[in-house]
Amino acid sequence: MASVGVKLLSGAESMADDLVEWRRAFHQFPELGLEEHMTASKIEGILSSMPGMEVVKGFGLPTCVIGRLGGELGGKSLACRAEIDAVEVREDTGLPFSSYDNRVSHVQGHDAHMASLLGAAALLSERREILTHPVVFIFQPAEEGKGGAQHLIEAGLIDTFKIGKMFCVHWIPHLPYGQIITNKGGVTAHSSKLHIGLMGPGGHGSTPYLTADPLYLAARLQIELQGMVTREVNPEKTVVLSFGRIEAADVYNVIAEETHLWGTLRSTDRELHSFVKSRIEEIAKGLSRLSHIAASVEYMLDYNQVINNENLVSDIFKYGTALIGSEAMELLRSPLLVGEDFSFYSEQIPSCLMFLGTGMEYGLYHARYDIPENLLPFAAAWSAYLALFM
Repeated sequence: MASVGVKLLSGAESMADDLVEWRRAFHQFPELGLEEHMTASKIEGILSSMPGMEVVKGFGLPTCVIGRLGGELGGKSLACRAEIDAVEVREDTGLPFSSYDNRVSHVQGHDAHMASLLGAAALLSERREILTHPVVFIFQPAEEGKGGAQHLIEAGLIDTFKIGKMFCVHWIPHLPYGQIITNKGGVTAHSSKLHIGLMGPGGHGSTPYLTADPLYLAARLQIELQGMVTREVNPEKTVVLSFGRIEAADVYNVIAEETHLWGTLRSTDRELHSFVKSRIEEIAKGLSRLSHIAASVEYMLDYNQVINNENLVSDIFKYGTALIGSEAMELLRSPLLVGEDFSFYSEQIPSCLMFLGTGMEYGLYHARYDIPENLLPFAAAWSAYLALFM
């Protein structure tokens, strides 16, 4: 087992140049969810060049690409997933292969996820004669807030490819370089995208008394809602409410008739999550009535917590310890407050989401986020190793 892993690590190192080239190409040409046409074409081309690889394009979503090795073996498949979409963040890394599009970038590591999973596919393609079960490589579109996983499941992904278990490796900064971190049970948070719309009479900035001023109410709401979190939620519980986007008038001296707030709510407790959602709606609508403003509260893209299968995590620790040692693997002290549509898979089949620490300075979605490319061979070998033995 460990000797096979060592050979995989050596094989991955020998293809390091390809891994870097793939990562940089994905990084330079990022695409938003459901628009990943260039990305999908490159993935399809690389997978199609691998001996024994069956490639399916457009399953469930037009830009989805799926590769399968060992389909003739029968039985349940093991699946590995990588996300392929980018986000609307302007990159500021100064890299020579920075995003060509000032609006869009891979500041969440999906470029590395794709490259390393392609590397795993290539390693297993070369060793397909030792496979004991089919392995499915899922390059999933629309992970960033568009429910790509849900679309694939509703299209029959699990039954079509006879998937019995599944894993995903997510690169993450602020955790030790090269460390594999996961958890038995809950590993992420319940996550909701939140929109509050406020509508009332606007006017000129010189006569605010003639308006209802929805923007002023938006400011009050943010304060009141944060107060609710600190005064109504047990501090021993975990909940985060953050607003990242406000839309109002385009002109500095105009009080807009409409103001829109966009934010995110996250908690590791399902009942607490539901409670805070209901309180946000009560507070927003109560304050709006006092201000003679109409308010709407809308929750979108509710992602449940990713629940890792305990037996799967135990197997990963057993096999992983044999290859990289127990000091390189760690259980989370508590779930991370990230939202992940991998939760849709974990609700259907035994699954494991694990994190690969990069030890980098800037966090996910920061304009200067980057990944250490010398981790690409390890990540490729790690996924290939787990796919062989799990």
